[in-house]
Amino acid sequence: MTVNKGVVYLVGAGPGAPELLTLGARHVIEQADIILYDGLVNEAILDFAPLECQKICVGKRGNRGAWIQSQIDDLIVRSAREHQRVVRLKGGDTAVFARTSEEIARLEAEGIPYEVIPGLTAALALSAYTGIPLTHRDWSSGVALVAAQLQNHDGESDAEDQLDWEALARFPGTLVLYMSISAASIWSQKLIAAGKPSSTPVAIVRQCSMPDQEVLECELGTVARTLEANPHFKAPAVSIIGALVRFKSPSSLRTPMRVPAVIVTSPQAQAQRLSQMLQTCGVSVLVRPVLEIRPGSPEEIDQAIDTLHETDWIVFSSRYGVEFFFKRLSDRGFDSRRLHGVRIATVGRSTAQALEEKGLKADWVAGSDSNNPREAMGADVLLEEWSEQARNKRITLVQTPEGKATLRQRLTGIASLVRTVNAYEQIPTQSWHDIDSIKSRIEASDRQSGKIAVTATSGNIAKSAWQLLGSHAMLVRWIAISPGVAQVLNQLGATDVIVSQEASYESLCRAISSQ
Repeated sequence: MTVNKGVVYLVGAGPGAPELLTLGARHVIEQADIILYDGLVNEAILDFAPLECQKICVGKRGNRGAWIQSQIDDLIVRSAREHQRVVRLKGGDTAVFARTSEEIARLEAEGIPYEVIPGLTAALALSAYTGIPLTHRDWSSGVALVAAQLQNHDGESDAEDQLDWEALARFPGTLVLYMSISAASIWSQKLIAAGKPSSTPVAIVRQCSMPDQEVLECELGTVARTLEANPHFKAPAVSIIGALVRFKSPSSLRTPMRVPAVIVTSPQAQAQRLSQMLQTCGVSVLVRPVLEIRPGSPEEIDQAIDTLHETDWIVFSSRYGVEFFFKRLSDRGFDSRRLHGVRIATVGRSTAQALEEKGLKADWVAGSDSNNPREAMGADVLLEEWSEQARNKRITLVQTPEGKATLRQRLTGIASLVRTVNAYEQIPTQSWHDIDSIKSRIEASDRQSGKIAVTATSGNIAKSAWQLLGSHAMLVRWIAISPGVAQVLNQLGATDVIVSQEASYESLCRAISSQ
């Protein structure tokens, strides 16, 4: 008999905004070994999970393929056999159109322990985020939650209508229709045919509680035409039908943020750090790395380590160079004492901070000797201020293959010897799994005059992010960590670029928060 290893937590993630997550949900996410999440879950919530936590999207639609329920059930069981803490994360509440009962039945059949942690369903967040009440003493004493999308069996295209439209048309309260975009022309006409007045007020809300939330108001008879006139208005959406749509309280509507969301494009480990800092400032964050950092040549790092006694200066161009160099140093049984007698220069304060985490202080940080702080913090500034220190010295440059040429060429003729070390590689991300959804959010934010911001913490990151976004790169606000990165963006065609005052994550956060 198979022995169960873990516990499965069936968790409601709420309507979208991370601040609407329950404390219980956050607690289990923070301790999860693996998270199986729906496609409608705001992936910013996944940032609460440990870095080593495995995350698998089991959405039933989207460009990553569609999962059917039996496949999800199998994966839940398999995950429980292999992990201690399995989180099955669902949008909204676990008991509302989430198929939780089917997953519970499978878990009980397999003898796997589980716990249900409810979440805030979208209907209950609507009033706070749209100003539309769901109940009213005189006008609506009840609420009906309805799945408006016609139901089909897993893996089959034929759908069947299981709703009693006449009963819904007679319902004396407010109707809230989930999954209401794709079948809007059907449900609106069925309600009218069943006796619901065509003049009944309707509000269609997409991305409820999210920074790019949008609301369309119309009458029941014009639902299809209204959506046709607004082709950008796509799922996820919930529709409110009833007299109370006219009772909307403008004073309860939230003022859109000037920066509705920030896309953090740094490689994964650094993106998590920047994301946490931004969330502390109350900024909604999407972590979407555009580069993958991989170790470079161990032979080249070994050669640099073995020739440290013949080195006057070692130059680190980024914190990744620091990380991979010192990891190799440790793997070979050495520590920072190996650098005795070697002076250290860094490009950028974040690189100097990474060095301090290893117990070492840089002898030279680009820009540190200027009366007018040189926040450019790039190779140009390093050479401008440091070149005399390198004259007739033996130099080792720890950087990437892409960064070798510029520094090496300009140091030739100044230094007596220049060695370069390919400490790591930067592999561009080909696409984001939800690139279409992100582009839709960018379009929506641009229409509402609240541009989404995209961080660029290096020239290579700027180029990769620009390529991924395509024409939508012109619809965002770029936040560059230095004038050098801003120059790269300007050369690509960016016209809306904010430059951090200093080349640090702290300064970058201040630049974003001030928008």
